[in-house]
Amino acid sequence: MTFKKLNLTISLVLLVCFHAFSQDLQKMDINRLLKFATENNYELREAKFKKVQSELTVKETKANGLPKVDGEMDYKNYLSLPTIILPGSLTGVAGAPDIESQFGKIHNLDASIQYSQLLFSLKYIDAVKTTKKVLQIRELEVDKSEEELVQLLYSEYYNLLAIYKNLDIIEGNMESLKLNRENVAALVSGGLALQTDLDKIDVNYANLEASRENVLAGIDVQTNNIKYIIGMEPDIALEIDTTGFEQQFSNAKFIDRYGEDSLDVNNLIEVELLNKNLELNEAQIKLAKAEATPTIAFYGSYMYQAQRDEFNLFNFDEKWFKVSLIGVRATIPIFAGFSNRAKISSAKIDMEITHDKLAKAKQGLNLQYQNALMSYHTSIKNCRIQSKNVALSERVKKQEEVKYKEGIGTLTDYLISESDYRNAQINFVQNFLNMKKAEIDLLKAKGLLKSFANID
Repeated sequence: MTFKKLNLTISLVLLVCFHAFSQDLQKMDINRLLKFATENNYELREAKFKKVQSELTVKETKANGLPKVDGEMDYKNYLSLPTIILPGSLTGVAGAPDIESQFGKIHNLDASIQYSQLLFSLKYIDAVKTTKKVLQIRELEVDKSEEELVQLLYSEYYNLLAIYKNLDIIEGNMESLKLNRENVAALVSGGLALQTDLDKIDVNYANLEASRENVLAGIDVQTNNIKYIIGMEPDIALEIDTTGFEQQFSNAKFIDRYGEDSLDVNNLIEVELLNKNLELNEAQIKLAKAEATPTIAFYGSYMYQAQRDEFNLFNFDEKWFKVSLIGVRATIPIFAGFSNRAKISSAKIDMEITHDKLAKAKQGLNLQYQNALMSYHTSIKNCRIQSKNVALSERVKKQEEVKYKEGIGTLTDYLISESDYRNAQINFVQNFLNMKKAEIDLLKAKGLLKSFANID
């Protein structure tokens, strides 16, 4: 193979590999992550499937009240014809013995169409209402799953932003140390600084390299966590688009956007769910009581009968006999072994349990809101403090750097100030992360998270 052909082959292979890799790589910002998650998150998909199942149950229950039409064919072969006993008096002779007479034909075929229509059933009416209540609960459960998904995804996304910011801080410190090393190396060469000064910088630089590797591993772990949350296959390469993430930290105004307004827990989805469960409990009590009420149905039948001595049932030259009827049937429950009484009592207990859950949930949601609000206010204050601390530690670091270059300060003091500055930055990032997560928790506690994320 010539060198030119070899180069062409390698280029084609690389092109195919790059194309395959680019197909597997997904780059997503937070909006695309949310959209992907609402379609693929396993918990949300399960909630949506349950909703569909409830819709089908409503249709199935309603179908019980619609007309029913059934066709039926019934073939009977009498190996022994039925016998009927006729009184001997039919012969007109007094005291004559009874007459044993066989009737019918050996081969019999009935072809019929039956029609039935429910006219009245309190049980049917309450069953439809009950299944509709279940459907409403499933719809609210979908909304709740979406809300929880938004909270979880934003929390993990902010964690990732914080890790990226820490990486930025560490790499900035590494760059600063690298420049200082060049300056110190020049001083060492000129006999104006000690070799130990250079070694101290190398030690600090190596520590930063190790920290950088830990942060890079943290980015991979956090990205995998997000993949799991949104329901993405493990073998797909995901890159989180953090464009503009730096502005999240540098342009932060730390304005308290949520005052001490009161919370109406009745508007929260958790309370709506429990209220719907109370309605379901009430419907279940009515359904249990309806078990003891009558059911009235209309029915009709249209049938042709063929009776033959030989198996020529489909010979239409022979006579077929028509039978038709209509009727109304009332089914009246009389005694069911006290099972209805047990069902009603059980349904009433379920309602009492739901009442207790509702009272507990309202207390818990109010407490959750107060804690989230307090956490948010505290994190705002801490961010302001840490922001000032970052500016102060940066000023100290610059002063120590100047003092060292002018020979009136030690390298140790400068390296300590460098470390203090880095720690102040990391502490600020952690407090900023706490503030953003507290804001998400507060929005969740107020029931505003879906509108915040523009999820319909």
